[in-house]
Parts: sequence; C-alpha cells; structure tokens
Amino acid sequence: MKMKVLVWMFTGFDKPTTSEHLLTAIIEKLCQNGHSVHIIQKNCGGNRPAIPECLIQYSITTDQIPFDTVDKGNLAARYLAELQYIYACKKYIRSDLDAVFIQSTTVGGAAVGLIRSRLKHAIITFNVQDIFPYNAVYSGSIKKNGLIFWVMAMEQRYAYKHSDHIITISEDMKNLLVEDGTEADKIEVIHNWSYQDEPYFFSEFDLKPVSNMFRKEFFNVVYAGNIGVMQNVDILIETAKLMKEDRSVWFHIIGNGLYKEKLIERAKDYGLTNISFWPMQPAELAPVIYSAADVNVIPLVKNVYKTALPSKTATCLACQKPIVFAIGKEGCFSKKIIQETGCFVVESDNAEELMKRIIDSKNTNSRTMKFFKKYFSRENADLYSQIIVREGR
Repeated sequence: MKMKVLVWMFTGFDKPTTSEHLLTAIIEKLCQNGHSVHIIQKNCGGNRPAIPECLIQYSITTDQIPFDTVDKGNLAARYLAELQYIYACKKYIRSDLDAVFIQSTTVGGAAVGLIRSRLKHAIITFNVQDIFPYNAVYSGSIKKNGLIFWVMAMEQRYAYKHSDHIITISEDMKNLLVEDGTEADKIEVIHNWSYQDEPYFFSEFDLKPVSNMFRKEFFNVVYAGNIGVMQNVDILIETAKLMKEDRSVWFHIIGNGLYKEKLIERAKDYGLTNISFWPMQPAELAPVIYSAADVNVIPLVKNVYKTALPSKTATCLACQKPIVFAIGKEGCFSKKIIQETGCFVVESDNAEELMKRIIDSKNTNSRTMKFFKKYFSRENADLYSQIIVREGR
C-alpha cells in the first residue's frame, strides 16, 4: 500500500546539520518504495535549497517555517522556541496524510499531540536520537528530582506512549526508554549510518585538504565535533597533560562549542605544547579528518551513553583507524564494540586509562569494517522506510 508520508523535521535543509545525510536517505527510500513525501522543515536563514539535489528527481513537496535559532546554552529559550515552531506548523498539517515521521526533538509530546489531534488514524513514528531530558541531567544542566525535569520528562513520555513506533539508535538508549516506562515492543534500534554509499570506505582518501593540520612525525590523537558539556572533551586535555613529556604524540581538538574557550584556557594553564585547537571544519571533510588521525577519540560525560550515541561513530568506524571510546565500559554498545572490533573503551573520567589506550593503539590494527557493515550500513534507511508505513499496534 502506497502512503502519503509527512516528514516533520526539527532542522532545515537550508543549513548543514549532522542529521542531513540521515534524513535525505530516509526520504529517498520512502520515495523509492513508492510513497509520496511532504516535508515540514525550519528555515533558519541559510542559502541552501529546501530540497537537496539528490531528492530533486522525486515529487517531494515542502513547507519552510521561518525560525530564529537560539543560543544552545539557554535550555529554557531553546525549549520555548521549539514549542513556538510547533505552533507555527499547525496550519501546514494536511488532512490527507497516512503516516508521520517526527525527527528527534525536545518537545516530542507537543508534536505527537498535535498530530493525534489532527490525524487520528495516522501512523506516527518518533525518532529518538538522544533522550531528553535525561541527557540534560547527566550533563549537569538540570536536576532529576526537580520540577523542570518532571515537566519535560512527562511531555516526552506522552510522545513515547502515543507514538505507534519509536526508533532509537542504540540498545542502551532502548533500555533507558524501557526503564522510563515505554513499551519495549514498540521500540526499534537502528544505528545511524555514515555519509557514503557502501561498499566505499575512507581508507584511501586524499588527505591533502588536512595536510596543514597533521604532521607525519607525530602520532596524531584526534577529537572532532561539537565541544559542549556532554562531549566531555575535558578528558583529552587531562590526557595531554599526562603525556606532555612524550614528544611523539600530538593532540588535536577540532570543532566549536560553548565549552571550547574553557578548554583552551585550561590547556594554557597547564602549559601544554602538545595540543592544537582547530575551528569546525566542513562536514564533507569529516571522513578525511578521521582518516588522517592515527587514533580517534570519542568521549562522553559519564552515563550519557544511555541517552545518545555520537553521530561521528559510523564515520570513524568506516575510516578503519583505531578508536578509543571514553564512554564507560558497562553499556551494551561498549561491550559489543570491544567483543566484535577490539576497539578500546575506557571510563569517561579516567585520563590515565585513556593515555594507556592511546599508547596501545600505536600497535593496533583496526577491525571495524565488518562491524560497520553489520550495524551501520546505509541500507538502514530502508528499515526506517518500512517502519514508518507499518501499521501500529
């Protein structure tokens, strides 16, 4: 049965985002499977087309809602802005839609509630890329026993309860949703994929675009991505301090974020001369950067692995370079990646352990290709397409 599907985005194609390749692949699969797609998306003032070039061949329609971006550090303002966006979208919810895919958002309850009030029989799939507000608790932004957490958690729980399907991106996240009261049998785990089509991998990338960043005489330790409280890039600063006398190792922190200046100041206070800070690079250079690294580090604040899996994971795996995950060893994902790839996993706050694993990675060969193909294939987009149009319980 061919369906009319609404893809309700809480980002916009007018500006680059880390989820763009995921959304375009899902939309493309829906179209290839014979479904018609309408997109509601934000217009954040960017100059990119509302429908990406790779989707132009399909009969996709879209509404763009003007949206003023808010400082990421202002949780209350961001929450209010998302609610205002939902209100602005109300008049664009068409009555002839059969299924709705809702991109991950902090105001999922309001979004699902609006769809249920307008489209009582539509199939609703809610994508959970990170679990709010638990991620805010683990990062220290709010307290779990406070009123703010209770209000925000209740709204998200409404979304989980009244969606037909929930798609999340790791077994650890599914476990937390179940612990929080969500029915296990409505949750599907589908890992995020990388930018490229299989079977192409990044092992033979031209590294010239980043030749000014990485010097061959050093063993280059790389973190690239957002620099906020949840990413716990602090552990790289502390590890660089422990290794400041090792003249063979150089640390690179690539990206922007609210926490970056604090890290730069700490590195200065420590007198570190074995570390470089670089601005955020274009998304298309991500695979080049990860391929140029001698080891990639993926850190998270303690327990955040329960609420999120960093978007860089798939691309780092595809690059087939050694990876150290500083996310904690107890999670399902940690145990699986240790067993199936031999990648190193350390505790989130143990710089000494990270130092040891960086040293160990000098003599380690990556075994990530099979793992990448098994769990992070771009064909996962087809699994999304099938679930989005599958009848609810």
